[in-house]
Amino acid sequence: MAFIFNWRLNFATLLVLGLCISLVTSRTLYEASITEKHEQWMSQYGRVYKDDTKKAKRLETFKQNLEYIESTNKDVTRTYKLGINQFADMTNEEFKAIRNGYRISSQQKIKNTSFQYENVTVPYSMDWRKKGAVTKIKDQGQC
Repeated sequence: MAFIFNWRLNFATLLVLGLCISLVTSRTLYEASITEKHEQWMSQYGRVYKDDTKKAKRLETFKQNLEYIESTNKDVTRTYKLGINQFADMTNEEFKAIRNGYRISSQQKIKNTSFQYENVTVPYSMDWRKKGAVTKIKDQGQC
């Protein structure tokens, strides 16, 4: 009877140990996969960091953004999908600081011009797709 109890205890111990090792290994493989994706992304967008500390910080931000992308794309109620782009290693604050709309510098003056076309008949509606004016999304910088 003691032999059967010891066998079950040993089996349970090995099972728990195996599960723990499996979790650690899968987490390590996941981290390696993220690191590899980050390296590929760096190569694609020509990103180079000044030191390993900066690279580790950017990798963590990249990982957080990737998790956000994946969780957003799992939501079937959304009509769009997110993807990795050149901003994937930036925090929301950094992105907003450089890409949150056009800012007129204090050196620029706004000219007041009047509308040039008067007494012109225009169509009620226009489908710009048929005119070939609608193109793919472009990076417009701060515009």
